Amino acid sequence: MRETAVEISNLSFAYPDGHVALAGVSLKLCRGEKVALVGPNGAGKSTLLIHLNGILTQQQGQIRIGDLVLDAKTLKRVRARVGLVFQSPDDQLFSPSVFDDVAFGPIYQGLPPDLVHSRVSEALRMVGMSDYAGRVSHHLSVGEKKRIAIATVLAMQPEILVLDEPSAGLDPRARRTLIELLRALPQTMIVATHDLALVKELLPRTVIMDHGQIVADGKTEEILAEEALLAAHGLEKP
Repeated sequence: MRETAVEISNLSFAYPDGHVALAGVSLKLCRGEKVALVGPNGAGKSTLLIHLNGILTQQQGQIRIGDLVLDAKTLKRVRARVGLVFQSPDDQLFSPSVFDDVAFGPIYQGLPPDLVHSRVSEALRMVGMSDYAGRVSHHLSVGEKKRIAIATVLAMQPEILVLDEPSAGLDPRARRTLIELLRALPQTMIVATHDLALVKELLPRTVIMDHGQIVADGKTEEILAEEALLAAHGLEKP
């Protein structure tokens, strides 16, 4: 049997205004799986993602990352395992240079300077941005910023990549570059997206969320073939 990378059990969460964002969500990912998380706006996708490295605390249920149950005691170790890439790269890029942005995570992990440098170099190489170390992140294009945002996560060598709308705002060339980058990465991956063409090409398993619940979970080719199911949850066949 394949090793479990992520196991979410009966996860529920409501925001302070009373809006219930998650209602008893259970989901398991095996190591190496690449999974799409799709559904209409407000379905709870982003709320689910940011629970995975403890940005939000579950009000009910349990999250297990490998052999670690997520709680206050394991939070730092879980965050080392789960790399979260936000929808807007500007939420992750705030340092004076690309190098400093990518180095932030390894420095936070307490790594020595020589290892920080090698982590940064390798992460930038992986995303095809080795020549950008001295650039200012906010002067880059959206596609370049997204690759740098992914590099900031890869520099921490996570076991799991969590990406929120990675193709949003990209032109066709930048989108193609992103797809090829994600295809080459070995990590377990969960991707929240409205880009069903990307899902069809890149992610073998698809989970549909609506109203804070999982309403379908299966092979991508089978889920995307069910036009009535897609339409019922605000999605269109690619």
